[in-house]
Amino acid sequence: MLPYRFLALDLDDTLLNDKGHISPRNSAAIRAAQARGVVVTLATGRMYRSARVFAEELGVVVPLITYNGALVKDNAGRVYLDRPLPLTAARIALNVARKHDVHVNLFLDDELYVDRDDEWTERYRRSSGVNPHFVSDLEDVLTRAPNKVLFIAEPERLQSLRPELTARLGSEARVTSSKPTFLEIIHPEVSKRSGIEYLLAFFGICPEEAVAVGDNYNDLEMIDLAGLGVAMGNAPPEVKAKADYITASNTEDGVAQVIEKFILE
Repeated sequence: MLPYRFLALDLDDTLLNDKGHISPRNSAAIRAAQARGVVVTLATGRMYRSARVFAEELGVVVPLITYNGALVKDNAGRVYLDRPLPLTAARIALNVARKHDVHVNLFLDDELYVDRDDEWTERYRRSSGVNPHFVSDLEDVLTRAPNKVLFIAEPERLQSLRPELTARLGSEARVTSSKPTFLEIIHPEVSKRSGIEYLLAFFGICPEEAVAVGDNYNDLEMIDLAGLGVAMGNAPPEVKAKADYITASNTEDGVAQVIEKFILE
């Protein structure tokens, strides 16, 4: 077996505990892996400006995979990949959201726009640390291709409208989920896998030398790509079924346990 030289970590419900923090054990394990020369990156559905905070906390200087692979950018501000959602697809998504009166987060130029100050806006503000721009109509700011469109609602509501959304979008977009209350609409050809593939080529590392750790459906592609694909103990059964290894939950330092077992030992 080749030694693992690359580590990609999801943030929410993976590296972060239920309070949205990185535990001391997880932090220490990541820093120890970096000290051994392992390339560590964050692979998240979050916007870049939100993910960057955690990268700085960990001393991660490698380009970050954000918006589920749509934007790969480093802490110095250099952009490596930028594949926004096509404008036509974004407009279709907003039309579906308006029809069903669903909360939408619109991400444009790494800024967050919303058209209502409701419970979902407040939850997202607290969890991401990002203050949104309030506008009366999201169509007014949608003048160019956005990073991502995010629907937020109760899981049953999202499940009921997903067939219509995917049918209307067709091949113009990809719909995925990082939480039961999220439907994330991104460029049809991007995923965390595509972001990792880019970085592996950039650093001259083969997929067999990579570890990818995640907890949800938007992590499936990177779990499948990596030589060691890891699902968190709190992941859904379908995600666990695709993994090579299942670690402890995000509240039990599952990330640190993977690093200690497969990289530091």
